[in-house]
Amino acid sequence: MAGGALKYRHLSRKSSHRQALLRNLVTSLFTHESITTTWHKAKEAQRLAEKLITLGKKNTNASRRRAESIFYNNTLMMGEFQEPLQHLPRLFTTLRDRYLNRPGGYTRVLRIEPLNKHYDQAPSAILELVDGPKDMRFHMTAKTLVRERATEEGVREITARNVKKVTRYRDGGVEELEKEVKRMEKKTRDEGFREMN
Repeated sequence: MAGGALKYRHLSRKSSHRQALLRNLVTSLFTHESITTTWHKAKEAQRLAEKLITLGKKNTNASRRRAESIFYNNTLMMGEFQEPLQHLPRLFTTLRDRYLNRPGGYTRVLRIEPLNKHYDQAPSAILELVDGPKDMRFHMTAKTLVRERATEEGVREITARNVKKVTRYRDGGVEELEKEVKRMEKKTRDEGFREMN
């Protein structure tokens, strides 16, 4: 039975290397809220990140121990000294509160152009936590609203659906989106003024 359905992507690595890679990607995701990697690594790290946030929502001693075993707790990370286990309090407070009412889908994978154009042309992606300060779809929807409100046709149906999607589980989502739209309108006016001078 060659070519049967796989339970996970092997990523051309042995088990210990693959687990270390995924733990490192997830730790970086919780540190920066958005990471760029290959598409296949992003999809596998997404599975682990979703499980971690589900553990954070359970908020039991067993889930804390399980999350502690997944996060890397190096004191030196990316040239900066980090506190050991800095991600646990964030997972069980900030992220737990953010995703408490959301039934799933805590992360998003967005395809982008290959990062290594001269070498392997591997498909790249951005893995991000949704409803956070770096939520790319939220900013893209705000930018689209600015552009469509400036036209005579008004807001299209697909844009209205995207507005509902990005504001549905976000606390004060509609107000935040309007604030972002006003900020982008001001930015485009300022850029237009600079081009005229």
